[in-house]
Amino acid sequence: MSRYDVTDYGATGDGTTDDTDAVQGAIEDCAAAGGGTVHLPAGEYVIEPVFLRDDVTLHLDGGATLLASEAIHDYSAMEGRRTGGEDERERTVAAPISGQGVENVGITGRGTIDGQGQVWWDAKAAGKLPEHGRPRLINLYDCENVLIRDVTIRDSPNWNIHPVYCENVTVDNVSIDSPAGSPNTDGINPESCRNVHISNCHVTVGDDCITIKSGSGEAARRVGAPCENITVTNCTMEAGHGGVVIGSEMSGDVRDVTVTNCSFRDTDRGVRIKTQRGRGGVVEDVRVADVVMRRVACPFTINGYYFTDIDSEPEPVTEATPMVRNVHYSNVSARDVESAGFFAGLPEQRFENVTFSNVEIEATRSLDATDLSPVMADGYEQRHGLFCKSIGEIAFEDVRISTADGPAMTFEETDRVTVEGLRVTARQDPPVVAADGVGELLVGGCDIDSGVDPVLDERGEGVGEVSLRANYGDLDDRIG
Repeated sequence: MSRYDVTDYGATGDGTTDDTDAVQGAIEDCAAAGGGTVHLPAGEYVIEPVFLRDDVTLHLDGGATLLASEAIHDYSAMEGRRTGGEDERERTVAAPISGQGVENVGITGRGTIDGQGQVWWDAKAAGKLPEHGRPRLINLYDCENVLIRDVTIRDSPNWNIHPVYCENVTVDNVSIDSPAGSPNTDGINPESCRNVHISNCHVTVGDDCITIKSGSGEAARRVGAPCENITVTNCTMEAGHGGVVIGSEMSGDVRDVTVTNCSFRDTDRGVRIKTQRGRGGVVEDVRVADVVMRRVACPFTINGYYFTDIDSEPEPVTEATPMVRNVHYSNVSARDVESAGFFAGLPEQRFENVTFSNVEIEATRSLDATDLSPVMADGYEQRHGLFCKSIGEIAFEDVRISTADGPAMTFEETDRVTVEGLRVTARQDPPVVAADGVGELLVGGCDIDSGVDPVLDERGEGVGEVSLRANYGDLDDRIG
């Protein structure tokens, strides 16, 4: 494969001269010759939007920085998904690095891509953005075989890496950094993509670190382009609204998601699924394993009431009613967190089959009393324990929960709750479990310190049937 050096095309790399034509010229010649590498040696290259072509890899040496132009008028509207909608007429804004309908493309090297986002953040705060909004930093639309590896990305005007309708996407060993409070600077957002592998990345941003989406509303359901076969592994997330988030735009379905061997620190939430009535779509078959979280406000969230009222009355089930099912957490440690977990399906369509295995939650961190509390934002009053409402079946096996106050678990309007091998010490305030409108509660193999009494508090409609099996000590008497 051929190599094309941007300096041979007149790029200065002096940090002030516009080098767009040089970089784009090298890309065009490289593609015309059948593909290869466009090379950027050390230097600072100011660019307006440049467009990748088939079989071209943009390679940034260590010491090379691509600086996105700070002139807002340099960014024109183009075809693409902007707000999660699916209108063919919808327009987005060209990204500093864009690709449309290309294949076998790459962005590699030890260099840096700097979005110089402050000018855009200021424009948003002042209400002076153009109609087509802010650009993503890297936007890939309808592409195949994409590799982004080793680069450092910082200060994006908006989302950092946004592949849409792409297949076979690899993001490996990438560092993404935007300051806390920078608006909508999500790290990596695959949307309606297939076969995405995100590995060995470090992400600290002003919004969600990794978000998996598939469009929003009736039009996205009509197109039916799911985000599927997504793997996130060996990544560290720090300082963002969520570590790995699904939704809230999930109307085209999200399925077959695996999150493994990751560490979350100082994010508002850990693994979060969010949706609302009107979205429709299904999120299913999500597995989270071998994850460590620390100082995360709420490590586990499934919320069917995103920005809506959790106490609303049931509505008719239609194609616009979302569903979440088959979500499994195993081998997870969450320490110094505010709230153990939040799970809320819809009364007209309860979410289905949530399981925990070998999970330890230490929810003893003081709750944030401000109106911006992440817990409050998920639609229920502040509490430390795990809360579950309108779920068909939820099961816990070998789970340890400690909270600053009780109950450790609260279940409302839940068909079946299974608690196997729960360990609770005398530090836990009673009750361990509060239940209201639970169809069946199975408690087996649990060891709860004798000082915690009562273990079960039946409220309102209570529990239809309680089944006890092989518990330790006098636990059965404290439940019955």
